[in-house]
Amino acid sequence: MAVFLFGISMGEIIIVFLVILLLFGANKIPEFAKMLGKGMNEFRKATEDLKREFNESTNDLKEDLEEAKKYIHEQGEEIRSDIRRAGDEVKEDFEEGRKDMESRVHEETEDLVGGIDETARDVYGVTDEGKRDESGSVGDIPEENNESEKNKE
Repeated sequence: MAVFLFGISMGEIIIVFLVILLLFGANKIPEFAKMLGKGMNEFRKATEDLKREFNESTNDLKEDLEEAKKYIHEQGEEIRSDIRRAGDEVKEDFEEGRKDMESRVHEETEDLVGGIDETARDVYGVTDEGKRDESGSVGDIPEENNESEKNKE
């Protein structure tokens, strides 16, 4: 036998139909069928309403989730831009510090070179024009040192 709705076979449907015929009589069967049809229609409408309400509530949830996703994405982008901006600021600070150090080192080395030039002039007898003093004098060396050098000769 063929199985119809809800696992009820054709034989079972015939038995139910005969019981209804005996209980209600032939005159009440059209009314009973009409009530059954209205009940089925109401049941269908109720299930459609439930489906619609379910879809509407899930759509609301979907919209809320989309808004939350968009907000989280925007916050992530904002955080990324803040991190990039902070990184750029740190990079600029390091660059300024490097330039400052380079200028300080340059100034200090120029001071050292200037001091070395003065010492070289004194020791080697170089004049301010960069020429060696041919007179043989060694600059501002005290007379005592000159006499000790003469005694050595």
